[in-house]
Amino acid sequence: MAIEKIACVTQDGALTGVATRDEVHRQGLWHETFHCWIVSRELGRTLLHLQLRSQDKADFPGLFDITAAGHIAAHESMKDGVREIEEELGLALAFEQLTPLGVVKDEISLPGFTDRERAYIHLYEGMQIDLADYRLQPEEVAGMAAVDFQAFFELCMKQTETIDALGFIETHEGRQPLKRKLGLSDFVPHQSSYWKQVAIRIRHQLMDS
Repeated sequence: MAIEKIACVTQDGALTGVATRDEVHRQGLWHETFHCWIVSRELGRTLLHLQLRSQDKADFPGLFDITAAGHIAAHESMKDGVREIEEELGLALAFEQLTPLGVVKDEISLPGFTDRERAYIHLYEGMQIDLADYRLQPEEVAGMAAVDFQAFFELCMKQTETIDALGFIETHEGRQPLKRKLGLSDFVPHQSSYWKQVAIRIRHQLMDS
């Protein structure tokens, strides 16, 4: 299997070189990633879809995260990021169907692992999408959950401590219902500034659309 090469950049996005994914995280090199958040509507509410990361993931197994996200290989453009949605969730979308919400810088630092991302945030307003429509890549995604967007916004702004999540977990016996209360500790430990910026930008877009 070919080793994935990722373009390295400055904090402002200027290209500085190319490195493997392991080198990028071991050395804490800035790089660019594709993030897509998906929302739907149900009974007058806007629901935000979250993925539950597989227990087999090397990084942050079993935590909730962005609907779909991934690294952009050195030979790819940001438009190629839509492949992550189809690979992880089985949902084929064109890049033009997404609304770009700008770049948010995000740093996660753990012993031996430093992830410094310029995350290109996108929103897909799939108003009729149901969680049951997803076809998951099991080595990447263990399940899906939907949360009320307003509650998610309040969680990101630290106005509340927990929110209700409903969805499913994929098991060998099939999909099992998931019903949990989630706090920020149940999510991948993105910086608080990342969560706030994402929540604010999605809310602005939803209000304008």
